[in-house]
Amino acid sequence: MESYMHKHLKIQSLYWLKEKVTDLCANEVKLFYKRKRFKADALGINMKRKEARIIEVKATRADFLRDEVLHSDYGYHHIAHYAYIMTPKGLLSTEEVPKGYGLLEMDDYDKIKVKKNPLRNPNPLLTLDTLIKRTSRAATNALLFQQLTKETKDKTEGEFSKEATVQLISATCPTCKKRKKYLVKVDQLEVSCQVKKCKQTIPLTKARIHIITQYNETFLKQLTLLMDDNEGEKNE
Repeated sequence: MESYMHKHLKIQSLYWLKEKVTDLCANEVKLFYKRKRFKADALGINMKRKEARIIEVKATRADFLRDEVLHSDYGYHHIAHYAYIMTPKGLLSTEEVPKGYGLLEMDDYDKIKVKKNPLRNPNPLLTLDTLIKRTSRAATNALLFQQLTKETKDKTEGEFSKEATVQLISATCPTCKKRKKYLVKVDQLEVSCQVKKCKQTIPLTKARIHIITQYNETFLKQLTLLMDDNEGEKNE
């Protein structure tokens, strides 16, 4: 089963690829070469430069050592123009990185640093058209899955966001790496991790947060009235 850290690294790899002026990127891109089938954790395409970049995520040293594709003659460095290994900070030394690959490290606050630059492969084994098709298919499948997930969620669509004082956010704990939802004040600086075995402080000024929705005084007054009405009905 895929670990939470591995999933988190894959998501962050897409943000990094997009920052590199990537026109198209996706996780879990299915690839093949001479009857060999495997997946790239993340693949990005730059249409103007006609380049493909692959990021292979490694959350543990054991995962790095047992990856046959990474060390093969049809590996990610041979498939695309550029290939990287992305790990948590300090997992690998630059000397351990296979020839041709770059090394990306992510710290506790999801900041990614290039520890080693990759070598450009001028003649990838797969054509750019093939890589574009594979990446597009993976991106489309991911989009449809996300759309179905969104349809099952309750949204306020910003109805109570004007002059909001409270907001619902999602944030990653730098200690346990779990991403949870938190109800906080708009100007709140930190929050305690909701994971029972962790409970570490998450500094919101450093963490990458997503604001899901916000609530103003109007919402709070309406909620209070509804709760008071429900309490009155119970006592009758």
